Amino acid sequence: MRKFKWLSFIFLSITLLGATSCGDEDVKSFDPSKLEGIWTQVFDSRIQDVSVVKYVFYPETSYSGRIELYESNWPDEGWTVTDLHYRVGETAHMNIFTGKEHDGQTKIYIECDIHRLTKNEMVWYKTDSQEEIARFKKDTKIDNN
Repeated sequence: MRKFKWLSFIFLSITLLGATSCGDEDVKSFDPSKLEGIWTQVFDSRIQDVSVVKYVFYPETSYSGRIELYESNWPDEGWTVTDLHYRVGETAHMNIFTGKEHDGQTKIYIECDIHRLTKNEMVWYKTDSQEEIARFKKDTKIDNN
């Protein structure tokens, strides 16, 4: 009987240790290499807007790079291009900066958490919130009409 208790204790200890050492399933694996490319902002279909917004990500390191932001209000007016750069961490928190400096530091253009990043879709949320601020689909080209 003593042997059974001892084996039960060892089995219980191993089981508890195994259960507590399992990885956190809530932690999402973030692959910043999926950012590379052209991302077209998808607007709510209930809003009639002819604006087109595209972010073109050019990674320079695993977690930082350059962005060209293309905006067009009317298809025949052409594009306004803004140069930006970004940093993104392993937690999918991203800061997008302008090239302009104020008091020796670049200005933050957008700060967000990348909630979803697949090869075809990206969703930005307000930092530490469940509020969606932008949704994108992967595109293949910038139309220069």
